[in-house]
Amino acid sequence: MDIVLTCGLIVVGIVGIFALAAGFYGRPATLCEAKVGEVYNFEYMQPLHGKPKRVLARVIEPVTKLDDRWISITNRRSSYRRNDPKFQRTNHLVTCQTKDGQVRQFYCERAVNCRKPLLGSLVA
Repeated sequence: MDIVLTCGLIVVGIVGIFALAAGFYGRPATLCEAKVGEVYNFEYMQPLHGKPKRVLARVIEPVTKLDDRWISITNRRSSYRRNDPKFQRTNHLVTCQTKDGQVRQFYCERAVNCRKPLLGSLVA
């Protein structure tokens, strides 16, 4: 009887660990299809300062789809990262609020290893 109880507790523990990991780690996703209120965990390439880093953020506005003409005009008019040869604007801009409360915009094509945590609303 004790062995059955012990095995049952082990199975429940293993299932619980997998459920917890899935809740915080999440499933693969793309930031380009984000909806307002959803939480994403991703690595952002080409950050303004330093190396790429992981970001946990909640989407606060619908994804903005940019056409090539708008990108071209913005590239001509904007001084933002004008002399940065690696910086490139892409076609989808997502406005998010990070865990520390900052409101930031991300080009979704530069978000890699993107995950949508099942319990993201609890952590962001």
